[in-house]
Amino acid sequence: MRIEILDGHRNIGGNKIRVVDSENDGFLLDFGLNFSRWGEFFEEFLNPRTGKILHDLLKLEMVPRLNIYRDDLFDGKFEDPVNHAFLFLSHAHADHTGMVGLIDEKIPLLMTGETFAVMRASVYTSNSNVLTQLGGKKRRRVSDKDLENGIREDLTVSPGNSKSAERLTRRVSFPKEVELNDDSTVVDMNSLWKNELFVEPVYHSVIGAAGLAARVDDLWLAYTGDFRTGPETAEEERYWLDTLGEKRLALSLRTSRFFENLKDKRPLVLIVEGTRVTREENVENTEKDVFENAMRVFRGTKNLILVDFPIRHLERLFTFLKVCMENDRRLVLMPKDYAYLLEMERVEPLWKLTDEERSFVRVYHPGKVTYINLEKDALLRAKEEGILLSPEEINLHPEKHTMVAGYWDFPHILDLDERVLNGAVYIHSTSEAYTEEQEIDARRFMNWLRYFNIVPFGIREVNGNIVFTKEFHASGHVSPQGLEKILNELNPDYIVPVHTLNPGWFVERWDERVLLENVIVL
Repeated sequence: MRIEILDGHRNIGGNKIRVVDSENDGFLLDFGLNFSRWGEFFEEFLNPRTGKILHDLLKLEMVPRLNIYRDDLFDGKFEDPVNHAFLFLSHAHADHTGMVGLIDEKIPLLMTGETFAVMRASVYTSNSNVLTQLGGKKRRRVSDKDLENGIREDLTVSPGNSKSAERLTRRVSFPKEVELNDDSTVVDMNSLWKNELFVEPVYHSVIGAAGLAARVDDLWLAYTGDFRTGPETAEEERYWLDTLGEKRLALSLRTSRFFENLKDKRPLVLIVEGTRVTREENVENTEKDVFENAMRVFRGTKNLILVDFPIRHLERLFTFLKVCMENDRRLVLMPKDYAYLLEMERVEPLWKLTDEERSFVRVYHPGKVTYINLEKDALLRAKEEGILLSPEEINLHPEKHTMVAGYWDFPHILDLDERVLNGAVYIHSTSEAYTEEQEIDARRFMNWLRYFNIVPFGIREVNGNIVFTKEFHASGHVSPQGLEKILNELNPDYIVPVHTLNPGWFVERWDERVLLENVIVL
């Protein structure tokens, strides 16, 4: 067996891993966007050329030189004899799936139905690009007519509105049956790999995250993706059950089931994340803590509440929906947010809202003229259901509403009365700023809060510095203590750290069992 860490080696994010057996059959583990590497060359208004995107990325060594790419984007071939059976997508975060649009559509994408729902909603509620393209039309080579208009012959161009344009039809595979309503073709997971293969959900900050285990030659290979742990005592489990409900408790226990299923897999090679082993943290929050801290804020105000969290973090949505229900408030979503919820319900009925939960959900009608794909569908659905809310209705009863509104949504609050915004509460329930650009965004966001005299929780400015207090956020990654406990109990034969800046942390604890090379042959 050969393990190639193509990206995600000694850095966080951008995971691209290939596993190859002795017969040159292999599979890929994630194909994410490496944000730190991307930022060295590109930014919001400086991007690879759409017509030569793979040419540009290959030249900058931002994607591996493998025969895995769409033929409408790249017609070159590399000296690489590997047959790629599938690409496993561990979860719907861009640093793990952000370049999947480049992959040859004939290579099946293996993921949970929940991950597919989140990815599809993300693509079809935004101006998606080639990097994230799941469906639609394939690009085409320039024609004689294009050449007459001065287009270079080495470019690929958009098919435009041509009805004869070839469709980009993805092959997808799931651990259990999923009902689709798009052009994707479902492939039976049992046919993907010649040996044993299983996918098991794990607990992470996005619903649908999963790990994979496969028999490769005479070894078992397991990949965790990103994960965190849930309640660890019977008392904690009882609290989750009584307070957050049975579905949330089951979600929180997914990681323990994944590792339990690995205990009889020997010899075992474990590719494992180590995001937090470099961080010194004073607080270890869980979703239970987020719920309790939010309850205290809600009970302390009669003003409008604005909550900010990434909508693909649907578990956090359910947390704040529960808080709203306990405080007789309606959770007001943007149309794109409601689209995520509808997609998840359609693909995974487990997350379908109960009638009581749905009675506490509203959808805000933003001041927009154009809507994108699923966003428009969600708006019309909300109108049919009688839950579409105008700014005037929030102005009448701000104490009855909690709006989900983050940085990019804040222009929509300009339709609310200043008296409603004055003294309103803002809860920052997402991660802190990690980059210089994010720090600039945070400072700009504080200007909005100051201008309208909105009271912030979870973020504040101290002596000119932005401070994230984190009491409304729980990390999606396992703590160093939790990771050490898991690895000691599992006792894998080999450990391959990825998604970490500190592989030495693993060496200090498991010495010669830790493999640090970016190409490993066993």
